[in-house]
Amino acid sequence: MSIRIISLDEIFGEYRGLIKSLSDLYDKDPLPPHCYLIYDLFHEIDNTDLVLKLSGGEIVSYVLVWRSPRVYGVHIWRFDKDLLSKIYFPPDRRAFVHVYDEDEKIILLIEERLREIGFSNIERREYYDMACGEKDFSPSNNESIAVRLDVEHIDMFIDLMRSMGREIEYEEAVEILRKRRYYGVIIDDKLVSIASRYLTLDKIHMIGDVYTRPEYRGRGYAKAATSAITREAVSTGALAALHVETSNESALRVYRKIGYKIVRKSRWLIASPR
Repeated sequence: MSIRIISLDEIFGEYRGLIKSLSDLYDKDPLPPHCYLIYDLFHEIDNTDLVLKLSGGEIVSYVLVWRSPRVYGVHIWRFDKDLLSKIYFPPDRRAFVHVYDEDEKIILLIEERLREIGFSNIERREYYDMACGEKDFSPSNNESIAVRLDVEHIDMFIDLMRSMGREIEYEEAVEILRKRRYYGVIIDDKLVSIASRYLTLDKIHMIGDVYTRPEYRGRGYAKAATSAITREAVSTGALAALHVETSNESALRVYRKIGYKIVRKSRWLIASPR
């Protein structure tokens, strides 16, 4: 067996500075979209495309595209017209396009490009990015009712996903629970509420999939599950962050009680294929 010793310069060559620029973006602001940029490049590289615009060796704009079997996650940071024509992903599933700009002209240009690609129905939504640090965290009084989900809960998990309108097979459910951390509330052998962590980095954990069956809402179950997964994040010294639609007042109340604060508002374009 031969052993070869190689240096970083040999690996990255002229792109070593670019790697540092990517890291610097995240270090200065680990909130979305930069946390997605770092996570997808290092943990989801086979499912990720990235188009950058550089000036003087610095990153001034980028478009990040992540592919899952069901959706695209697209992040457009510092919109640049030169990058617009570079945006392409087959219109074979829904695309969630995060636009970190409120300029109406920019939104219209992006919508036009999505239609050129082959998407037809484009829905606009507004979301808040919220974050919670260790000092702000205020746990739910009934957090202890939330349990970490594992393969032993797989049938319950699949059933809850179906109640959300998501049909998943056993193997896919196992993979989801393997890659993500879920907490849930189980009542009478039925999983009734969940919250998850779907991205983990040293400075930030992204929280999502917060859901409670309609017949069990208003009992504090979502707060308990979200509190449990948030505790894990902030106990490491990282921020816990999440997205919530600006019109979702009930969710905003829950998150504020736990300690989350609004950081920014962003536009999402949800595009469906023809």
